[in-house]
Amino acid sequence: MSKQRSSTAFQTKRLTVCALLSALAVVVLGLGAIIQIMDITLTMVASFVILLIFWCYGKRYAFMSFGVTGILSLILMPQSFAPWMFLGLFGYYPMVKTGMDRLSKIPRVLLKAALLTIVLGVYLVIFYFFTMQGSGSLQDVVLMAFGEPGDGQWMGWAILFLSYVMFFCYDILIDRLLIIYRYKWQARVEKWIK
Repeated sequence: MSKQRSSTAFQTKRLTVCALLSALAVVVLGLGAIIQIMDITLTMVASFVILLIFWCYGKRYAFMSFGVTGILSLILMPQSFAPWMFLGLFGYYPMVKTGMDRLSKIPRVLLKAALLTIVLGVYLVIFYFFTMQGSGSLQDVVLMAFGEPGDGQWMGWAILFLSYVMFFCYDILIDRLLIIYRYKWQARVEKWIK
C-alpha cells in the first residue's frame, strides 16, 4: 500500500509542477499580448517551458501542459496573436520535432517546411475570411496579414520568407538548448522538479 501511496504522491508532484509551469507559460504569453512587437519571441519562450516539461516528464505531461496553456491563454486573451501561434505551432512543435529528427536530412527539412506552410496557410485562410471578408488577391492577403497598409508590395512576402528563416533558427535553437540542458542544467533542474 505504501508503494501505491508513493506513486500517487509522485504523480501529484508531477501534476503540480506541470500546472505551475503551465501558469508560467500563460503569463509569458500574456506578456506577448501586452508587448505586441515581442509576441512571436515570447511565444517561443513559452514553448521552451513546455519543452522543459517534455525533457523531464515525457510527452504525456508535455501535451497535457500544452493543452492547458493553450486553452487558458485563448480564454484570457483571444484577441492576441501569441496564443494562436502557441496553439498552431510553437506549443506542440518541440514534441513533434523528436519524431521528425529521426528522418534523414532532406525529408526532415521538407516535412518541417511543409508543417510551417500548412500552419501559415491556415492562418492566411482564416485571415482572408474573417478579416478581409473573402475579398482580395493572394498578394493583398499576404500584405495585410504580414505587413502594414503603407508598406511596399514586397514587405509581406519578405516577412513571410523571414518566418521560414526564424522557424528553422528556432528548430536549431531547440537542439542547442537540449545540449546545454543535458550537460549543464539537467542535474540541478531534476533535483528541484523530480
